[in-house]
Amino acid sequence: MRVAFTSCFSAQSFKQQPVWDQIGAANPEHLLLLGDSAYYDADGSSISMVKAMDPDPFARHAMRRLRDQLNQPQFAKLVRRKGLHIHPIWDDHDFLWNGACGAQVFEERSHAHLIPPTRAAFQAYRDALDAHEPATFPQPSDPWRSDIKEPGYRMIDIGNAANPVRLHLTDGRSYKTASGKDAVLGEAQMNALASAIATSSEDTVHLVASGLVFEANHGETWMTCEAEHAKMLELARNRRILILSGDVHENRFAVPQPAGKWSLFEATSSGAALRTGVTIGALQCNWGLLELTPENVVIELSQLHMPPRKRVIDRRTWKLIPGP
Repeated sequence: MRVAFTSCFSAQSFKQQPVWDQIGAANPEHLLLLGDSAYYDADGSSISMVKAMDPDPFARHAMRRLRDQLNQPQFAKLVRRKGLHIHPIWDDHDFLWNGACGAQVFEERSHAHLIPPTRAAFQAYRDALDAHEPATFPQPSDPWRSDIKEPGYRMIDIGNAANPVRLHLTDGRSYKTASGKDAVLGEAQMNALASAIATSSEDTVHLVASGLVFEANHGETWMTCEAEHAKMLELARNRRILILSGDVHENRFAVPQPAGKWSLFEATSSGAALRTGVTIGALQCNWGLLELTPENVVIELSQLHMPPRKRVIDRRTWKLIPGP
């Protein structure tokens, strides 16, 4: 089984996006889009502009950004590929704006009116990806639905009896607190994730899709929420967990975190089609690929003008196999 993953791309400034051709050539069965499928607050817009919008103008703005990405030729070609399952989650830039936290927005109430349209836009994006057809995305004159719930947590069994794999799609924005000390996912979502992991067979590989990086000492990270960070490490004591994260506009492997007899692993791929500072800095074409067999999990990170970097995890011991 092959699972590709990446995040952070913008159709406004990056009309050519070769990353989707590269992913298509790898022929994965699944593609994880780990947040920032559009930038509502950049590329000719700003945080202040978004915050000043009423619901209808914001809905049109968000829909336009996502529609442009769906119609980007290389992305559209990949979306239309039959047999490829695309799983998006959102992060701050395709939720509201840089660093936006749902719990704070609801508490302050001054911008809570933007929550219904952003949910509607993202749900329409998910629907178009599920349909394998960008043309099913709403047109500018179409009304938007005001009754859409947050993306929330979803679990999908994507493996089989010989190669059990569970995909966990998380929502790291709807319940996130501004400081991060209280919540990244929030209690209900964290409990659902924990239950789905704990009730699985011991030989199941768990892929946790996260907009935020798990191990980082700066920026937005699970480490600022001590309780949820600790809970994930506790779950990794008895289950095989690999976190796939985005957000940071680079590819990287985290140092495996000891969690009892096993370790918790993390691979980050961010910067599919933008620059390190969105529109400034070095051009990025970053993506990752998992090859999951009953014996091993091979992780390969690819980026522009550099040879791929690889890690191999032994599924039996859940430890890294030393490279050459």
